[in-house]
Amino acid sequence: MVATSASRKGAGRFFPEGIARVERPRRVGITHVLDRLHGLSREELRPLASYVDVVKIGWGLPLLLPREEVRKRVQFYHELGIEVSTGGTLLEYAVTRERTNQLMDEARELGFDLLEISDGIIELSAAQIEKFSKDARQRNLDVLIEVGKKNPQNQLSLRETLERVGRALALEPRKVILESRESGRGVGIYDGEGQIKWDWVRSIVADHPADRLIFEAPLETQQIALLRELGAETNLGNVSLNSVAPLASQRLGLRGDTFGSIRTPRNVKGPPATKFLYFLLETYRALDQSELVRLSRLPRRTVQSGLEELRRQGLVREGVSLVDSRRREYRLT
Repeated sequence: MVATSASRKGAGRFFPEGIARVERPRRVGITHVLDRLHGLSREELRPLASYVDVVKIGWGLPLLLPREEVRKRVQFYHELGIEVSTGGTLLEYAVTRERTNQLMDEARELGFDLLEISDGIIELSAAQIEKFSKDARQRNLDVLIEVGKKNPQNQLSLRETLERVGRALALEPRKVILESRESGRGVGIYDGEGQIKWDWVRSIVADHPADRLIFEAPLETQQIALLRELGAETNLGNVSLNSVAPLASQRLGLRGDTFGSIRTPRNVKGPPATKFLYFLLETYRALDQSELVRLSRLPRRTVQSGLEELRRQGLVREGVSLVDSRRREYRLT
C-alpha cells in the first residue's frame, strides 16, 4: 500500500502535493473493487485510483449494457491504471449455454484484463476449471479463481475449502478469491451475522500463503478486522466503490480503528506450521508451549521445532511469564 506524504515523518509538506504513484500489478495490499454500474462518479474516482488495483464489473451486468458502453467503461478504468475483471457469474452463465469461447473472445476484444472463474452457483469439475484457465491465458486474459458457494444453505466445509484453494493455487492464477457474496453473511469465512470465523481464517493462512489470496470483505467492519489481524497488506475484494477511500485510510492507519494498530509485515521463513505459530503469537501476544499446541493442533515436537526456527530468525524470544514465574512464554521480538 502506498503511503502518502502525510504519513512519512519529516518528508515535505504535510498534505500530499499530487496523486500517489503506484507500480502495478501489486503483489500485496490489493484492493479488488465491485462495480455495480453505479457508485463514485468518474471525477470522484480519479484522485483515488492509486488505491484501487482491480475493478470487477459484477455478476452478469456487462450483458445489460450495449457492448460499446462496456468498452468505454473498461477504457475509463484503464486510463486510471486500473485492471478490469469479469465476474464469475458471467462465466457460469456462459457455461450453462455452452458459450465460454465466445465469452472469452469478446471479453478480450472489449479490453478485459482478467477472467474470474467460479462455481458459486453451478458445479465445475477440477478439469473444467483447469481448461478454462488455459483457454483464458491463450487469449491473454489473466485468471482469478474464486472458491466458495453463494447459497448459505449449501456451503463448503473447511476441509473442502482448503482442498479447493490448494487445487486452484496449483493452476497459478493471479490470485485465489475467497467467496463472500455482496452481503458478507453466512458465506465462506463469515457466519450468519457477518462475523469472521477466525478458526477458518487461521487454518487457511496456515495452509496457504496469504499473499496469494484475496479475502472478499464487503463490509467495512470486516475490512478493519482483517487488516488488524493479518496486516495492512492483506488483499481484500468485493469492496464497494464508495468504500475505496475509507479502506485506503484504514490501511494507512489514518482512522481510529487502525490508528497505531496495523501490523508491519515481517518475512517469516519456514514451513506453514512455523508461519502459523508466528501468526498465533502475533494474535495472542504471549503463549507457552502447551497453549500453542492446543491452539495450533500441531504435535508438540512440531511446535518446539517451529519455535526454535523462529528464535533462529530473531522473530521470537523466550521469557518468564508475568503471571506465573514457573511458566516459559514466547513473545515476538
